[in-house]
Amino acid sequence: MDPRELVTTCPLFREIDPEELGAMLKCLSAREVTPGRGEFIMASPGAAPLMGVVLEGEVEMISEDYFGKKSLLTVLSVGSVFGESYSCVKARNRTIAYQASGKCRVLLLDYDRILHACKLVCRFHHRMIENMVELIAEKNLELIEKLEVTSRTSIREKLLTYLTRQAERAGSLTFTVPLGRTELAEYLCADRSAMTRELSRMREEGLIDFNKRTFTLLNWQE
Repeated sequence: MDPRELVTTCPLFREIDPEELGAMLKCLSAREVTPGRGEFIMASPGAAPLMGVVLEGEVEMISEDYFGKKSLLTVLSVGSVFGESYSCVKARNRTIAYQASGKCRVLLLDYDRILHACKLVCRFHHRMIENMVELIAEKNLELIEKLEVTSRTSIREKLLTYLTRQAERAGSLTFTVPLGRTELAEYLCADRSAMTRELSRMREEGLIDFNKRTFTLLNWQE
């Protein structure tokens, strides 16, 4: 685990000196885990609250209701932080879980040691807390965006809203989405087969074109 790698890829450690980060990680009881595809992360009930940082691969944030139906909330890429909101409110019986979408590397941190400065009062500890607050705010905006998408009535409206947001984020009418078809259907709270049919109809009507995860919005002014 290279401190310089963390500083450049993870916003949690933004503006923290790599020379200081090594000692800070030790202070935060940092440890690296390598879950395989489909394995859950931080799933031990009653364990000390933890935060995770994606070092390699992707982690899915999912919600499961009382009947066992799962909904994909978002996909976390390299540098993303997860688990901070639920550790903050000590939500032990939460229905939110984090699952490796493939083989990945994750850095786990002791949340309490992040929130409360240690006796050594690491020089950049407060900078990291400020970074974490910014990350929580950004994540709230992402969840608001998902609510905007899933609140649409039809599958077509959901798809157009989602694809429009992705195009805006990429700054181009051609862009690559982070989700495969199954994950996209879960994200939209839609049936996968129905969504696939709707995508085909939208392409036939000249609204979009796509190849796997790469999409192009056509007739943008319509």
